[in-house]
This record gives sequence, C-alpha cells and structure tokens, in this order.
Amino acid sequence: MKYLLSTLLLSSTIVALGSATSFAQNRERFGISAKAGGVNAVVGHVMVNRKDQAPQLLTSRDDLVADDVITTGATANVEVLLNPGSYFRVGENSEFAFKSTDLDKLRLKLVKGTAIVEVTGVEGINPDIVIDTPHATFSILRTGLYRIDVQAQSTELAVRKGRASYGSTTAELVKGGKKVAFTNGAAAITKLQNDKDSFDVWSKQRAELLARANERLSSRQVSGLLSSFQESEFGRSPRWGLWTFSPRLGCFTFLPFFYGWSSPYGHYYGSYFDMYYWRGSGWGNPNISPGLSGGTIVNNRPGSTGGSPAPTYVPPPVSPPPMRVDPDTGERMVNKSREP
Repeated sequence: MKYLLSTLLLSSTIVALGSATSFAQNRERFGISAKAGGVNAVVGHVMVNRKDQAPQLLTSRDDLVADDVITTGATANVEVLLNPGSYFRVGENSEFAFKSTDLDKLRLKLVKGTAIVEVTGVEGINPDIVIDTPHATFSILRTGLYRIDVQAQSTELAVRKGRASYGSTTAELVKGGKKVAFTNGAAAITKLQNDKDSFDVWSKQRAELLARANERLSSRQVSGLLSSFQESEFGRSPRWGLWTFSPRLGCFTFLPFFYGWSSPYGHYYGSYFDMYYWRGSGWGNPNISPGLSGGTIVNNRPGSTGGSPAPTYVPPPVSPPPMRVDPDTGERMVNKSREP
C-alpha cells in the first residue's frame, strides 16, 4: 500500500509538471496574443487566489482571469499585460484583481498598495482602462504614465504623462504633471513632484527591456508567429497591435500594426506587420484595410459597441519619427531613453 501511494504521488507530480511544461511551451510556441491578463514578469513572492482553488505561487507563465486575486509580498513586483501596448505593474505589499479582461472594457481593482500603468501609443487613441480603488475610480484616457498609491485612509493618482479622470466633469480631469489625492472623500489636485522610488526605477527598467525586445524581433520571426495566429483570434484582437513573445528575453513585447508608436519613457516601437501583410497574408480579415499605403490600417471590429476610431496608417519612416511636443507637459517627445 505504501508503495502504491508513493507511485500514485510520483505519477501525479509528473503529470502536473508535464502539464506546466506543456503550457509554457505552448505559450512560447504560439507567441502571439490579443488577450489581457498575461503575467509577463514576477519578482519575489507573489500569490494568486483563484475561485475554488487553494492559493498558489504566481509565475510568469500564468494568465489571469476576472476575479483572480493577486497579492505581492515584501520586495515583490509583478507585471501584467493589459490591451496590447499597455502594462500594469504592481509593487510590494499590494493586492489587485481584474474585474474584466475584455479588451473593449478593461477594468481592474487595486485594493491596496502601488501600481504603475504604462500606456504606449500615438496621439488620438483612448486606451479604455478603468481602475477601481477603495476611495475613487480612475479612467485612463490617453497614452502616458500613471501611478496609483492606495493606503488605508487615502488614495493618490499621479499622472506623469497623459490624462485621466475620476468623474464626468472637466473639473475631474487630471493632466500630465499633476496628481489627485483622495482623503475623507475629498479630492485635491496639486502639482506633481519629481520624486521616484525603487518601484519607479523597476518600471522604467522593464519599459527599456520590452522596447529592446521589440527591436530584436526579426521579420522572419514575426512572419512565423503571425502565420500560426488563428484568424478567429485576430478577429477578437484590438485595433492597434498584438503581444508578441520574445524567445531571447523570455517575455511578451508589443508589436504595433503600424509605425509611430512610442513609450512614455521615450522608447520607440517598430512594426513588421505591414511586411507580413504584403507577403500575401492578412488572413483575409475584413478588419484589415487592403490599401495600407493610403488610409487606415485597422477599422472598428464588426459587432463593436463603439470606442475610439482607428488611427491613420503611417508609412514606415527611414529614420525614427521627428520630435513631437507632449500636449500635456509641453515637453519634446523623443525616441531615445530619457526620464519621464
């Protein structure tokens, strides 16, 4: 009997390890994703509590669904993918959960602790990300960089770049370079100070790594990944791009559908998508414009309930796009690394 129990235990362990290995291999093999909730990095002790399951350690191979509760320990960080081009990074001693992973209505709840949202993109897009906290609900309205700190008696939103709201009136908008603090139900907007901690440093390092992963993608690699991506999956994809797995760096990076994308940290994201399309692919999907050289590249998906119109396709530049001015801060936007 003792031998039988040992054999069964060993078999169960092998099956579990085999399933985990198979999942990881599939995630890398089918390295294109249009989903939110993918765990992209885990540092330190991070736990996930799923419905009807015992709490378990979170890994960078996991995918989160609505109502999975994530808690981070001391000195722990985690990075989760939102809609392609947007990252949700959580600091130590924090707790959060997705309320919806639908790309058309992304919603999260930060129960306690600290989170940074990096939203890459071009002017004119609306990322449609909503974050609930115990003291306020924030809507992220533009590409940019946002930090939320939730304590027992107060919540603070700092907008380093971009624009967010905590209500429906113009008085409830928070522009780049400002922060809003909620204490005892009252909101106060003040100028943002240029103070950063180790969590800010880690977020910036992650942004640099992910932009570098995009740079190292080859057209052959992207063509291979896109050829394995199912048309049915593409039909559910966002309007602006896809998550693409980088075998070199072991994480997902952002692959935009067209050129001109940059991170709020100042990094440029290139695109191979048009190359793949012109090689005779395109999956025959009606969402992709056949006239990429003039007009839009991606339209609103059939059955969509709305959302921002798709950006205009920008032909590939010989060099990175020229410097632009941030509409909120007045600073020049560059494509090399710089402090946000």
